[in-house]
Amino acid sequence: MTEPTVLFVDDEEPILRALQRALRKEPYRILTANSGEEGLEIIAHEDVHLVVSDQRMPVMTGSQFLHKVQEISPATVRVILSGYAEASIIVEAINSGGVYRFVSKPWNDDELKQILRQCMEHYHILQENRRLSDLSAKQVIEMETLNLRLETAVAERTRSLACAQDVLECLPRAVLGISRDHELVIANGAARRLVPALATTLPGTDISEVLSEAAVSAITACFASGDDATATVECDGGTMQAHVALLGDPAAPRGCVLLLEGD
Repeated sequence: MTEPTVLFVDDEEPILRALQRALRKEPYRILTANSGEEGLEIIAHEDVHLVVSDQRMPVMTGSQFLHKVQEISPATVRVILSGYAEASIIVEAINSGGVYRFVSKPWNDDELKQILRQCMEHYHILQENRRLSDLSAKQVIEMETLNLRLETAVAERTRSLACAQDVLECLPRAVLGISRDHELVIANGAARRLVPALATTLPGTDISEVLSEAAVSAITACFASGDDATATVECDGGTMQAHVALLGDPAAPRGCVLLLEGD
């Protein structure tokens, strides 16, 4: 991991040299500027993690400078360094520049090092929060995209099923769908016309209640053998040919389809 960059801004060169000496053994990349304008120029071209600015500077005060830093580099942690600890200065710095800490002059080297470490911890916490926030926002977008795709797929599937239902209903041949438990699943219009009892039969009804014994036997044989079956069945005084075929894997069929054709 690269060393964090700390920018010190002060119009007094001896102050900047003293800060550099105090932190010469600390794991920071130290940059300095003699004015707010110079500090802004550095921040425009450098990735600065922490900026420590004197408050009493000509042309641009520290709080004014840090307010501009907040606008152009909001991730940078901002600290005021000043020998004038008036409450109004502190409030202005916090309100206008989003200042995280206030350090008074003259400083204690050990206290300064501790404050900088706390500032860098604060920086990393903010970065991690931003990362998690961005990740959460990305996941929300991905979830919304997946939901949209799912809704589209469900709508397409619904339309396909409706189309299949219409096709089945319009077939000129009588078609019945039967479950593995010998329950009626569906009967198309041709089947209901050929076997009138089907018109009032609800799905889930046992086929033995509406089909002849021969038709039921053919269905049972088809499930038992896994092969298609054919039988001649009687219905309403006439005879029909019943053709039975399994649906799905013969070893574990989902059900069967029964085709009825009048002689």
